[in-house]
Amino acid sequence: MNKLASLGAALALGFCATSANAQATRTWVSGTGNDTNPCSRTSPCLTFAGALSKTAAGGEIDCLDAGNFGTVTINKAITIDCAGGGGGITIPNGGNGINVAAGAADKVVIRNMLIQGPFGNNGVRWTAGDRLMLDNVRIAAFPGCGVCVNKSGGGSLHLRNTLMTNLTRGIQIFNSSSEFKLQVDRSRIDRLTSHGVELGSANMTGSITNSVIAEADGTALLVSAVAFINADNNVIVGNITGVNVTALGGSIRISNNAFQNNGTAITFSGGGTVSSNNTNTVVGAAGLTPNGGPIPFF
Repeated sequence: MNKLASLGAALALGFCATSANAQATRTWVSGTGNDTNPCSRTSPCLTFAGALSKTAAGGEIDCLDAGNFGTVTINKAITIDCAGGGGGITIPNGGNGINVAAGAADKVVIRNMLIQGPFGNNGVRWTAGDRLMLDNVRIAAFPGCGVCVNKSGGGSLHLRNTLMTNLTRGIQIFNSSSEFKLQVDRSRIDRLTSHGVELGSANMTGSITNSVIAEADGTALLVSAVAFINADNNVIVGNITGVNVTALGGSIRISNNAFQNNGTAITFSGGGTVSSNNTNTVVGAAGLTPNGGPIPFF
């Protein structure tokens, strides 16, 4: 009997330990939380990093209030949503607001968040994972990118209702060895010391729709590799250059865009191409005819 009792006690302890270490499918953070807490709604964690360690892959971290929840490296499929409190990340020193280094098939979603500099490097840096979505996210005041993608393999990046401002670059994508897709819709990218959106490696396609790209001291939409951008129904205003293709085999197709007061609205070189369906408007541009020749229609 004593042996059976001892065995039962050991099994009970083991069960309790397993339950205590189990990860939840939904966790919460609060400015008054503590990372030693279980990250439940009534006992939230203080940081995204603390909550991530207690959230199961494919789960969700929610914000209870408008706290500063610290930088985080995401290594699994996860959703982080600050709709409940409008929280976010303010970076006090070097580094990135969010590093995404997830699994090859993982989807990461960031919603309703402020990622604020000015002392970090980039708002979001993505090096591994399959899909990344930013929805209603504001990224401001970084010396690097709003979103920098430097990953091998395919994937997709989707921005919706997102604002990027006071940055060196908005979106910069390099080094994908397989097909990579970018989709930007109903967003604004402005006040840049370099480019708005750059596709810099082969096998990339981008769709930029219903958005504003403004006040870039470089090019609003740049293709610098064998890549393709379709730009439809955007306002491209106050940039040094509106659209530019600088690589042989690269191309941009433009339709229903308003080019306003750019230094040069449309240009291409080096065997790249720009094509238009003749529904774009150009106001106040120093040059419209590309240095590669007239624009073909599609």
